[in-house]
Amino acid sequence: MALGPKILDRKLRLALDQRQREGRLIQPASPSEVQGTIDFGSNDTLSLSGSGALSRAFLHQLEKHPDFTVGSSSTRIFEGLRQYLEDIERDLATFYNAENAMVFGSGFDANVAIWSVISQPGDIVIFDELMHACARQGMKNGRAKAVPFVHNDCASLRSCLENARERNHGIAEGKQVVFVCFESVYSMDGDEAPIHEIIQIASESLPLGNYVLVIDEAHSNGLVGPNGSGLIAQYGLEKEFIIRVQTCGKALGASGGVVLCNDTIKQTLLNYSGNVLFTTAPSFVTVVAIRAAYELLASKDGDRRRARLQHNIKFTYWTLTNHPQWEEAKDRGIIRLPTETGWRSRTFRSAIFALVTQPGKARSLAKPLQQAKFWVNAVDYPIVPRNLDRVRLMVHADNTEEQIGAVVQIIMRWAMGQMKSETMKLDRMARL
Repeated sequence: MALGPKILDRKLRLALDQRQREGRLIQPASPSEVQGTIDFGSNDTLSLSGSGALSRAFLHQLEKHPDFTVGSSSTRIFEGLRQYLEDIERDLATFYNAENAMVFGSGFDANVAIWSVISQPGDIVIFDELMHACARQGMKNGRAKAVPFVHNDCASLRSCLENARERNHGIAEGKQVVFVCFESVYSMDGDEAPIHEIIQIASESLPLGNYVLVIDEAHSNGLVGPNGSGLIAQYGLEKEFIIRVQTCGKALGASGGVVLCNDTIKQTLLNYSGNVLFTTAPSFVTVVAIRAAYELLASKDGDRRRARLQHNIKFTYWTLTNHPQWEEAKDRGIIRLPTETGWRSRTFRSAIFALVTQPGKARSLAKPLQQAKFWVNAVDYPIVPRNLDRVRLMVHADNTEEQIGAVVQIIMRWAMGQMKSETMKLDRMARL
């Protein structure tokens, strides 16, 4: 019998055991653990899926098309390009005020496709260091040099752009392209990008205009803008971004990803992206769920859900940061919130609350919340940078003020317990 499988198993087990010793082994919750809990963890922030609204809209769509087939049965470069796929892409382009649109199986697939094939040899991609992993994966597959800038740091971005111009004749002469890519709202900190400043810096640093702005709107899609069309549409900046990525698996509660682009970029993705060439095209079932979600977004119920979500986000900030022990817990490094500063002045607030704990403590904060039937997720390295462990609390449109208040009380009881333990430890050390 070949020894290869045993050797492989031993190597993989060593790596997994090491991660378990470090307290970082990923073990997804079972359905039975999540069942019956109140959702403060998922990306279903408009509660379209959890409330059953999307299911009802989906079934209504199926009733309108009783002769549908379940699978598309082929890649879209052959007979997989069905009429329903052409129709949804046309309608999404209109919805987002874009020239064209292309639907992918997921936002991950969309980002990998873009960065694997769009940038060309001699181009440079300058990206925010906290960009989604899928974008970075695509850049590794691509043919352009990729350079990170410090997260949301305009001075760092300017320095990267000026270095690209000064050290590359093709860039300086306007013969090569610099891609500047970032997210409108970041998935783990929940903070908003300085979009207007980024546009200005790109224009000033590359006066010949040989730059392309690309944005991922995964966490603003559905929540802001006309009918929930995102932060770029809210600001009226659609023409500034040649590529926008939207995802359907977060606020929309469905699945899939959408690339908004011009006809040339869509044809390039169709001809060169393995995610398109060698993947079965999105099925009718996937597309009809996307259509149902967008119809909900554009409805009066969608408006009400966006307003209710923003109210709940504001209430969460107020309840948490006005707790009598919040400032002490924050000052002692027990827990902090990266987006706390300026939340009162912002008109749009992300539903993501990153409760950053001391290293190794995020899971101990998540545990009492989960035991109280409030589902949250602890996140640690390598999903977030080392020593920036956190509980990722997601506020939803259908959460109540009573639920939010109960969650805050549990968080602060945990923080006070941590402070008490630290004080007792310092007292013991002082007596030695």
